[in-house]
Amino acid sequence: MRRGKRRIALVAIGILFATAMSAWARSPRSARIREDLTIPSATGSTVRRSQPSRAQTDHPPDAPTPIRQAVRTAAAVSDPGWSLPEPEALSAASALLMDADTGAVLLARHPMERRPPASTTKIMTALLILEEGRLDDMVVIGERVGTVGGTGLGLRRGQRVMLRDLLWAILIKSANDAALAAAEHVGGSEEQFVEMMNAKAAALGMQGTHFMNSHGLDDPDHYSTAYDLAILAREALRNPTFARMVQTREASLVIRTGRSGNVVKRKTIRTHNQLLGQFFGADGVKTGYTSLAGRCLVASATRGERQLIAVLLNDTRRWVEAAALLEYGFAALGGGASGLGVADGSSADMPKGEGG
Repeated sequence: MRRGKRRIALVAIGILFATAMSAWARSPRSARIREDLTIPSATGSTVRRSQPSRAQTDHPPDAPTPIRQAVRTAAAVSDPGWSLPEPEALSAASALLMDADTGAVLLARHPMERRPPASTTKIMTALLILEEGRLDDMVVIGERVGTVGGTGLGLRRGQRVMLRDLLWAILIKSANDAALAAAEHVGGSEEQFVEMMNAKAAALGMQGTHFMNSHGLDDPDHYSTAYDLAILAREALRNPTFARMVQTREASLVIRTGRSGNVVKRKTIRTHNQLLGQFFGADGVKTGYTSLAGRCLVASATRGERQLIAVLLNDTRRWVEAAALLEYGFAALGGGASGLGVADGSSADMPKGEGG
C-alpha cells in the first residue's frame, strides 16, 4: 500500500497545477527566462527568449483525467514532508538527481550502467565548441555533413554558417549535421574532435563514457552513464553562454549559399525541451532520442540559490519523471514552491527524430 502511494506521489509531483504562479513571479531566475531577449550577431541572426503565452504556462487543459485524479489522490495520502521516492518506481532504465552546486547525488537508479546517450552527447560537443572554438568563425560546410541522418538543418556542401549559429542549432534543434560541421571546424576533423571529447570526459572523471561521434547517433562503442552525464551537465552549466543557450526556446539562424555566400536563408528553430516555460525554474539542458537509446533527458532547474540536475535515460515518461525528481530535490533542500503543470507525455512525447 505504501509503495502504491509513493508511486502516485511520484507521478503527481511532476504535474502539479499552476498554483505557484505567484512564486514564479517572485523567482529571479524564472523572470529572466520570461523576459524578451534579442541577441544580434554579426550575421544578422537573432535569438529570442519570448515571454510564455498562457497556453505555454498553464496546466494543459486536455491533461488526462487519471492524471488530475492522481493529483487529488496524492494530496490526500501524502504529507508535506513526503519521503524519498523509490528509484525502482521510475520508468527510466537509468536515472540520477544531482545538486549542481555540491555535486551531491540525491537519488539514483542504475547510475553507472552504460547506455547509449543519444543527443545528450551534444552537451559535450557544445562545451568543447565554447572552450576551443571562436563563435564568430564562418564555417564552410563539408561534404560529409550532408550525409548525416536524423534531425538536422538540411545543410549542404559549400554553404556557410557562423559557428555561433551552428551551436544554437546543436543545443536547441539538436541538429546532427550542425554538430558534425562544428566538430570538423573546431577539431580539424570529426575524428580529432572525438579525441578531444574523450580527453575532456577523462579529465572530468567520466569513467563510464566513451564517444565515437559528435552528435549521438547509435554506435556500439558510444555510451555514457546517468552519473557521467550529470557530471558533464554540471560542468557545462558553469559556462554562462551554455547556460543561457540551453534555457532559450527559440532562435533564428542564417545559412549562406551561393559562390560568395551572398544568398541568405533564415531559419527559425524551437527547442524540444517541454519543461521550459512549463516547470517552475526549468533552465535546461538537453533532450535525446534514438531507437536504441529511447527517450533521454538531462534537465536542470533553479529556484533561489539551488540548482538541480536530473538525468533520465530510456524513459517513456521523461517529462513527468524529471519534474517529479526535481520537485523532490527542491523539497528535500528547501528550494522553493512547487511547479507548474507538466503533462504525462506518454502519448504526446513523440520523438523528433534520430538524435533529437
